[in-house]
Amino acid sequence: MLLRRTLLAAAVLSLTAGCFAGSQAEGPARLRVALPFAPVQSLSPWGDDGVTLTRLGIAETLVQLDADGKPQPLLAESWTRKAPTTWSFRVRAGVKFHDGTALTAAAAADALNRAAAASPVPRAIKGVGASAKATGDLDLEVSTIAPDATLPQRLSSANLVVLAPAAYQGERVSPAKAGTGPFVLPDLNVAAGTALSRFDGYWGGVPALSGVDVRFVPDGNTRAAALRAGEVDVATTVPISGLANVTAEEVPLPRTVSVLLNTAKAPFADPRLRAAVREAVDPAALAKGVYEGHADAATGVFRNTAPRQVTPTGATAGGQKIALATWSDRPELPDVATTVAESLRRKGFEVEQVVRKYSQLEPDLLAGNFDAVIFSRSYAMDSGDLAANLSLDFSCSGGFNLVKVCDPALDTAIGQALAAEDVPARQAAAMRAQDLLLATNAVVPLVHERTVIGRSGAVSGLSTDPYERLLITGRTRMS
Repeated sequence: MLLRRTLLAAAVLSLTAGCFAGSQAEGPARLRVALPFAPVQSLSPWGDDGVTLTRLGIAETLVQLDADGKPQPLLAESWTRKAPTTWSFRVRAGVKFHDGTALTAAAAADALNRAAAASPVPRAIKGVGASAKATGDLDLEVSTIAPDATLPQRLSSANLVVLAPAAYQGERVSPAKAGTGPFVLPDLNVAAGTALSRFDGYWGGVPALSGVDVRFVPDGNTRAAALRAGEVDVATTVPISGLANVTAEEVPLPRTVSVLLNTAKAPFADPRLRAAVREAVDPAALAKGVYEGHADAATGVFRNTAPRQVTPTGATAGGQKIALATWSDRPELPDVATTVAESLRRKGFEVEQVVRKYSQLEPDLLAGNFDAVIFSRSYAMDSGDLAANLSLDFSCSGGFNLVKVCDPALDTAIGQALAAEDVPARQAAAMRAQDLLLATNAVVPLVHERTVIGRSGAVSGLSTDPYERLLITGRTRMS
């Protein structure tokens, strides 16, 4: 997926090669935005482009998440659990799609059912057997095969935006003039950028901006330079190397950089050598050094984890040879790998470093061909559910269990978290399961990342959504 994005982005004209699809001359209230990745031509919400649609205020979901991962109303005003496998949602009244048609429960049900039938199925609802039906003009019922306490959180996924019925044409879906957000996408010709217009009929009130001019600029330092030169008003995902003289909003992310150790083979089948890795690294020094203070030292896989009291083992590697891998797509990871490698050498490991693009690294990664990996991973992907993240990444049957850990006690604790019926109880149980995971030293957390949104001093009202699903809203303005 990253390879697809990189190739598309490389094909896009650089910011300095041409002007925006719109311009500031059209009015002082237009916002110029530089984003890193060009969407594919179809702009299907069922893939990575769903986030582009929500970040630019084009399309919306039934539910959104607050900073703590709790579901909040958006296109759905409220919801109740009618039965273990059935939830009832009340759709917001008075909402119009960009083509002028009204949002109804039937339209929302059609959108959800089409997403559930897509190939591939969006990750947020994969395997749950979700189906929806209207039980009134504004009453929507959503069912799953098995009881699912996190269905409202699942429906916050950007892949599950609700579009106008006319947007769906067989297997093809077009979000042009079909969203409910504050800004209208005019067409699908977005390869070099696009000009969004204000939707005066927006249910949240007339947007403060008259429009948004979007350009896709793959290089982070180029985006930052354009911001400094006054060529754009907002630049997202500004790298640390491009922060000089940039007004920035830093948003702590539910994303952790860790050392993942392959426990299925030597040397890290030996718990003493895993402990040696934990003792070798210095998260605070990495946050201060490599990240120049723009990341937070990690005490766990999740933020706000209480520091563990551990007894040093004094274990050393005695010349054990290991392959330490990471990818170059995230600019700080190679430097993290270099720093960690030096720390491990001081512990007696002989370290071979492997740095590739993620698309080139992934086959060997999934095959378990590396001893250790410096990995950046969002633990709130798709639904914001900590328990689901633990199950996918660290249970015996987890589909992305790169550390190859299989611990019956950990599996039991993860199962208890998955069985919890409300968000606070589920998160508390997930934190207890995380304690068991950390005790294995199969994963050694390093830092929690932040994203940096650069902006001009005239911009206010940008969303600082930690899930990176929102950016431009109806309240975003230029002073």
